[in-house]
Order: sequence, then structure tokens, then C-alpha cells
Amino acid sequence: MSSARSESPLRASLRLALLQLGVVGAGLTALEIALFVHEGAGPVPALVGYALTGACYLAAGLVAWWRRPSGRTGALLCLCGLSLSASAASNIATTATAIVGTVLAQLPIGVLLHLLLAFPSGRLPDRFSRRLAVSGYVVTLVLPVPSYVFRPLPGVPPVLSVADRPDLAEAFARVTTAAGFVVVALSAFVLVRRMRGADRAQRRVLAAVSGYGILTILFLTSSSILTRFVDIDPATLFALQLTVMAGVPVAFLAGLLRGGFARTAEVEELGAWLGAAEGDRPQLRDALAATLGDPSLELLFWLPEQRCHADASGRPVALPPAGGSRAAVEIDDVGAIVYDAVSLADPEPVRAAGRVVALAMERERLTAALLAGRAALRESRARIVESGDLERRRLARDLHDGLQARLVVLALRAGTLADRTAPPVDEQARAVRTDAETAIAELRGLVHGILPALLVQRGLVAALRELVDRMPLPSTVRLPEEDARLPVTVETAAYFTVAEALSNAVKHAAAQALWVSLTHDGGHLAVEVRDDGVGGAHLTGGGLRGIADRVDALGGRLDLLSPPGRGTRLRVELPCES
Repeated sequence: MSSARSESPLRASLRLALLQLGVVGAGLTALEIALFVHEGAGPVPALVGYALTGACYLAAGLVAWWRRPSGRTGALLCLCGLSLSASAASNIATTATAIVGTVLAQLPIGVLLHLLLAFPSGRLPDRFSRRLAVSGYVVTLVLPVPSYVFRPLPGVPPVLSVADRPDLAEAFARVTTAAGFVVVALSAFVLVRRMRGADRAQRRVLAAVSGYGILTILFLTSSSILTRFVDIDPATLFALQLTVMAGVPVAFLAGLLRGGFARTAEVEELGAWLGAAEGDRPQLRDALAATLGDPSLELLFWLPEQRCHADASGRPVALPPAGGSRAAVEIDDVGAIVYDAVSLADPEPVRAAGRVVALAMERERLTAALLAGRAALRESRARIVESGDLERRRLARDLHDGLQARLVVLALRAGTLADRTAPPVDEQARAVRTDAETAIAELRGLVHGILPALLVQRGLVAALRELVDRMPLPSTVRLPEEDARLPVTVETAAYFTVAEALSNAVKHAAAQALWVSLTHDGGHLAVEVRDDGVGGAHLTGGGLRGIADRVDALGGRLDLLSPPGRGTRLRVELPCES
């Protein structure tokens, strides 16, 4: 099986969409950095670092989205990156960007909280988690509003200020801080409870990702309080905030793709594959190969009647021996997954993936069993046809070499007797010779109908030339120069196809001209017969029906095109040895 993995239309569309999103994100980041440098407002290196941090989130989100399309973690990482870029826009000296940056200044914290509650699938697992996520967005988008509408701030457009009430702004700031700490504390409680229910490998990942994320949120939200107790330079504090935030996408991406949730993500991906529409999902083997990261992966199916494994085409295949570079995991009584044991040293992910797609494998196993049965039936029919052709040749040879030879000898002896005897014996001898010659002619016609001697002795091309030469209509013939011998069944089927088509054209089509062509490309033999007659031919007739059955038994293909009044075209393709 080829190691190349075919890409489904859905996967190709996702790749194009993510590429476009990445290009747009990179363009916006570059434009934002250029504006920071051009205007020179604020600490330019810090602002450039802020924009690049947003780009890191976006890049990590694109990778996660591509690797786990059915999850939403990638989309949330991308949203977090875009929100960071939007919040940094408040430092650009235009009214529109300043408004956007001011309103969305705290949104990255809300998205980060959503990420923590939804890790690793990107979906909030229960109602309480959904309420916490909504509360996080309220705290970061709604509650900060009084801080810039009741108190003019540097860089905040006057259009957002409705009154100069610093007392209200301060009161709402305290409410916002308290509400934020409550939401973060409840989120930490939910994450700890989730860790206790996870297995050891998943707990290790959850502890690292959730712990880092919670500490990041606490650090960001409490920075203003920290400056009241610790004398720290604002530029240094901002650099620390950027450093901490820049580590978040790395932690999420590493936990999603390399941690203890790898197996869970595989199951989710395969579950999404099973739920996709039939036309939008790739083949089962391709889905498994993409999920497990092994493009050489093979699917084998168990055939109970044959007591063996077979590939998707029904061809029997043996499992790889133990201890080699290839290994196999058997899935119940459905089949087996053969994979690269070097790149996938642990068979458990393969076994888990197999359990998820066992139902789909059962369907493909039935298809493989059907194909194997069809192949066995076709081989049986081909053997019958071959046996019949061999018997036909034996009968034609016996009649030609046996009975016909004896009749020739009888005719010669009768002629000799007629020359040496007087009447009336000579007349009787001549009558015997005439009857013998008539019997010889009839026997030759019978032998030719069973199998032309020229086909047996010189091959298909010579026999077809002789057949076309006997036609009473003008005929155009295109045959190979070399008369390479082909299998007996192929030559016989091709000859009788041409003979039947020509006979029908002469007897029933009222044709004025005939065309015969024969091409051989090494793997297939193609025979085509055309006429300019009345058309209307169909495969229900005895002769053409027999030809169609013979062609089908040999695994070939027959096409009949015969529109009324526009002639008939019969084309047969037969597989043959080169």
C-alpha cells in the first residue's frame, strides 16, 4: 500500500481556510507593528512584543486546528490571538482603533478562561462550565465599561466618556476585581475536580496546563494590586506579563498534541469522522492514518469462511510476524490494523482507535468479503470458460485430425476404385466419393464453427483477417502487425465477439460497410466492431447475450451503442497477460 495519504475535499478546504486566516493574521500583525513604529507612541518594543504575542497565539491555534479539526481549542487559541491584537490597537492614534482597543482590552483574559474550562476538546463539558465561561466574558467585557465611561483616561476617545464620575468608576473597578477573583476561584475548583477524575497521564497534563493558565490569569488580573505593594518598574511588569502570556499557547498546544490526552483526541477525531456526511469524509484507512500519524497504516478484514485476513479488495493477506518493523492489532472478529511499530511503539492508541471504528470496519469487512466472493465466483466462471474453450479446441482438433482425415482417405479410395473398375461399380464409387467430399465440406464448416483451425494454428490476428475477408460487405480493418499469442480464453472470446457482430451486421442491420479494430496494450485487449446499419441492437438476443456472459466471466467489459438509424458500435475490453 502506498505511503502517500490522499487528502479529502473537506481536509483540503480546511487547509485553504486556515492558510487564508494565517495570511490575514500575519498581515494585520505586520500592519499593527508598522503603525507602532511609525507613530512612536508609548514603549514601542513593548507594543511590538504585545503584537507578536498575539501572533504566537494565532500560530498555535492554526496548528491545533489543523491537527484536531473536530476540536475547538484551535479556534479558541486563534480568537485569543486576535483579541490580543485588537486590545493592542488602543495604542494607535485613530478613533476607531482606540475604541476597539479600549472595549476589548480585557477580552483575552475571558477567552483564556474559556480555553481552560474547555480543554482539551474546546467544548464546555457541562452547564456550570458554560455559566463560568459566560461570567468570564461578562467580567472582561461588561463590567470594565464604567472604568472608561465615567472617568476620562489617557488614550481613550472622548466619545466613550459620558460623565466625569471617578467615584463610580472606582466602585465598579472594585466590583470587577472581586467578581473576577470569584470566577477564577470557581474555575480553579472545577479544574481541580476534573483532575481528580482523570487518569494519571491526563492528570499530569491537566495539572500543567490548568495550573499555568490559572496562575497566568491571576497574575494578569492582580498586577495592578501588586504594584501597590511591590516597587516594580511598569516596563518590567509589562515584559513579565508578555512573557507569561506567551507561554500559554505553547502549554495548550503541547498538552493537546503530545500529552496524555492524545488518545482522547484521537477518539474525538474518529468520532467526528463517523458523524461526517458520507461525501465529506475520507476513506476509513485515511482517517485512521491521519489520526494515528502513520501514513503506511493498512486495514485488514477477517473473512470467517476463508479463515484468513484480506485487504479492501478481498485479496488474502497475512499478518506481519511478531518482532518486526510492522505490527498488527486485531479488532475483535472484524479485522486488524497493521501499522509501523517503529513510529508507534505503544499499541494502545491503535487498539483504542480500532474500537471506535469497529462498526465502520465491520461494514468494510462485509464489503471485502463480498469482493472476495465475487473474485472467487469470477475465477470459477473463468475456469469454466477456459475449460469449455479447451474442450472446444480438443473437439475441433479431433474432428479435423480424426474424422475429417478418414473421410478424405475414403474419398481418395473411392476415386481410385472408380478409375480402376468398370460400370456400374465405377459409378457407385464416384457417388461415394461425391458424398464423402460433401461430408468433408460440411465437417469443415462444423469444425470452423466450433473453432477455426486458423485461430488455433496462427492466432487471433490471422483468424480475424480471414474472417473479415469472407464478409460480403466492404470492410475496413485495423489490426496489429505482430500476431502475439494471447491466452486461449481471450483469443476465443475476441474472435467470437467479432464473428457475432459481423454476422448480425450482415443479417439484420442492412449495413453498407463494416469497420473492425483490434488493439493490445499489454494489459488489455480491446476489440471494436462498427457498422452503418439501422441500429437498434440490444443484449437480449441469444448471440450477444452469450458474448456478454463470456466477457463478464473473464472480468472484461462490453459496451453496446446502437441508436436507431445510426448504426451499431460494439466494443469489448478483456484483461490479458502482457
